[in-house]
Amino acid sequence: MSFKRPLRWGIVLLLILGSLGYFWLKSNHDAIETIVCDAIVQGCTHGDLTVRAMTPPTTMQAFEVRISSPGAESVHASFDMVDMQMGMNRYRFQRQPDGSWRAMVTLPLCVSGRSDWIMLIDIKHSSQALPAHYQLTLTTQ
Repeated sequence: MSFKRPLRWGIVLLLILGSLGYFWLKSNHDAIETIVCDAIVQGCTHGDLTVRAMTPPTTMQAFEVRISSPGAESVHASFDMVDMQMGMNRYRFQRQPDGSWRAMVTLPLCVSGRSDWIMLIDIKHSSQALPAHYQLTLTTQ
């Protein structure tokens, strides 16, 4: 019976340390970096990351997006509007022979006629425990 009290304190201490570690890791890795992009068709860069639409983005028509990020293991992107979620539209990019990542994406139609889109990009590198998050603002024609 004398070992139950230290065991309880040990469990409580592990739970506290585990919670603190989780929140520390989450706060360090959940930062979303903003990519300034005036013309996505010409390509936008942020460090060694490049994002480019091969044709001007339009709603309800598929267009190709290419992302280049050396050392990436996986690339995903989704699209929302400023202050408005647009449902499930997460795209998994496919690695290309040249090392870039490619996906054909289709933006849903906004019934209010807005065209202010936010592209949320998640890139997983082998050197990182969690994916890096990027945000890029674009407009459709």
